[in-house]
Order: sequence, then C-alpha cells, then structure tokens
Amino acid sequence: MKKILTAFATACLLFVGFCSCDKNQGTTPVVKGEFSEISGAEDRTVAAQSVDPINVHFTSTAFWRATAPSWIRLSKDYGLAGTYDVTLTVDANPETSSRSGEVQFSCGDDVRTFTIQQNAKVIEPTVETKSFSFRLMSFNILQSTGEAEGHTWSEYREKPCKEMFEATQPDIICLQECRRTQLNFMKSNFPQYSYFQYAKDGVKKAGYENVEKCDDDGIFQNGGHRDVIALRTNRFTMLDWGRYWFSDTPDVSSYSGPLFEDGGTPKLTLWLKVRERETGIVFYVWTTHFFPNGVNGRKQCGIMSVERMKAECAEDTPVFFCGDLNLAYEHESLLPLRLWMQHAATKAEKADKFPTYTGFRTNQATWTYIDHIFYRNAVASTYKVVNTPIENGTSVCSDHFPIYADFTVTVE
Repeated sequence: MKKILTAFATACLLFVGFCSCDKNQGTTPVVKGEFSEISGAEDRTVAAQSVDPINVHFTSTAFWRATAPSWIRLSKDYGLAGTYDVTLTVDANPETSSRSGEVQFSCGDDVRTFTIQQNAKVIEPTVETKSFSFRLMSFNILQSTGEAEGHTWSEYREKPCKEMFEATQPDIICLQECRRTQLNFMKSNFPQYSYFQYAKDGVKKAGYENVEKCDDDGIFQNGGHRDVIALRTNRFTMLDWGRYWFSDTPDVSSYSGPLFEDGGTPKLTLWLKVRERETGIVFYVWTTHFFPNGVNGRKQCGIMSVERMKAECAEDTPVFFCGDLNLAYEHESLLPLRLWMQHAATKAEKADKFPTYTGFRTNQATWTYIDHIFYRNAVASTYKVVNTPIENGTSVCSDHFPIYADFTVTVE
C-alpha cells in the first residue's frame, strides 16, 4: 500500500510540472542571486575621444548578465557564479552633441545600473597655414668714391655687378657702402625694385628739426645712400622703417660714448617692416655695417642690434639681419646674435663655406669671412657665396663677395 501511495504522489508532481511548463513555454525561470561585491559601476562623464577603459569588478552568487549601448563594448556580458573583471571600452564620439548610455549588471533580482555620459566631439578650428619663399642678398658693394687704382666703379665694377644681379635674381637686396652713383645705377638697371635708404622721406623723418641741424651727418648729406634695402615691388610692401647709429646717441649720426668711441667712424643700421603681398605675412629686414676696428664698440654692435630687434619685433615674427659685420662668425662680439638668431651659413641645408672678403688680394689664404645673414622664425634651404665668375668674375664687383640665402617663411 505504501509503494502505491509513493508512486501516486510522484505521478502527481510530474503532471503539475508538465502543465506548468506547457503554460509558460519560452520564459526564463527566475534565478535567485546577488552581487556580493561590485566596484566601478558608478555614473561618470568621459571625454569624446581617447577614453581610458573602465573596469567593473564583482562577485556574483549565481548566473549574471550585462547590457550596454553599442558604443560601449563589454569584454564579457554574462557568466556563472564567480568573481569577474569586465572591461568597458567606450568608442570615440563622432557627433558634435553629447550622448548618454545606461549600463546594467544583473544577478537574479539584484540589478546595478549606472550611466556613462560622453562629451561631444570638439571641432577644432581650421588653422590656415600661409607660406612664401624668397631670396635675400647682402652685399657690401664698396663705395664708388676713393677706390683703389684698378677697381674704380664705372670702369671696372659696374658691368660685372649688373651681370651678377641679373644672374642671381634676389628678391630682397641689402647693400652696404652704396653711394649716390651706385644707387642711381641700381634704380636705372633694376626698376623692378623699390629702394629704401635713410633720410628718404626728408629732414623730419631723419630726426632733424631743419636742414642746418644735419650738417654733420655725412650720410644724410649724401642722400642716405650707404645702407640700402631694395624690395621686389610686385612681391613686397614696406610698412614702416627705422634707423640708428651704434652710439650713446643712436638717433643722430655719431659714435659717442665710452663704449663706442673706439669704433672710429659712424655706422648706421637700417630696418624695414615688410608685408609679402600674396600671403599678407609681415616680417622685418635689417641691414647694417659694424665697426671695422675697436674692441668695446664692436661688442656693443651685437648687443645693441639684438636689443633693438627684440624691442621692435614680436617673439614669433620672422626677422632677417644681414650685413658686413667685420667679424668672423665665432667672434665673441657676435654671441648675442648667435644666441637669439640662426645663421644661414651654418644652418642652411646647402651652404657654402667660402670666405666673403678679399680686399682685392689674390692670395686666398688672406681672405676672411665677415659678411653674414642671420634670421629667426624661418627656414633657410640654401646659402651661397657668389664667387662664380660672371664674365670678368664677381671678384671684381667689390672687395666683398655678395652672399644670399633662400628662405621659406610659414605662419599659422
């Protein structure tokens, strides 16, 4: 009898189970469980890009699962009871609006939900890069007065100078020792340039109250034709200009003061603020002639030049400084220039190492390297000492060789 009752009970249970399964076919049975520990499952805001992976660490007592939007990728989204580290990888937000996603971890009726807020993609403003290239020449043309026999301007040097300029085609020319006759020659043969020299705009611009006040200014009386800057007119516009002497009284022709008096003669520096027409880029060009003698005066030439450039030019402005410095590159007096600027002859990708001053001597061992082109906020690709024979040869153009450098200026 006992066996019959046991069999009957078992049958009843099977029947109830069968009926229950049939009635709820396709549903998931409720699983009891919980997270005994969980960390990392908290709300947060993340960047639009380059988001560090998020780690969720937990221990579940039963089967668990996790869900998230498609842009939040889970290293694992389900598992049995146990301890896990699930990594959430957040994709970069391609949209210019922020987005929010809900992440859910569930184990039985223990549900942990947190939100990831992602910032909008930042559209960086387009940075316009402008660039231009040009050739800058520096040349001590040797004044056309008091020349040594066999090196007079009109008889020996004018024609090869014309050939040299035609062959090299500089865009900007910086001349030293250029006298009135030579400037007239330049203007007549090369009208494609605009020429700027000290006192070009008259007595007031020269810094004098009237003509009588400038009697002692030999450069002014000569029309300012010592330091000259020539700009190719179809490429450049002059915005401003200035000049100074290496002196305790730099605004008048002098070399006064204990730091300058061993210079022996007034030396002028001329500068232009220039705009390149096509790009609108603004830059500065300085041409100068340092003292040929003395100790203190020549040291002050470098110091004063850098101080003047720093005062006039913004830190990121392209600046070009060239001329007859009467000193070798390594000389201590050029240290201020070496520290603040780059040197075309030592930095250009292609550069000559040829001397620049001959003194018309035939013995090359006596030639020296005293003409220089310094620059900053630009790139020099080529530096050249123009010593290639052009008909009679550039060695007869002057007691200095012309030098030039090819530059590229780029600004954002």
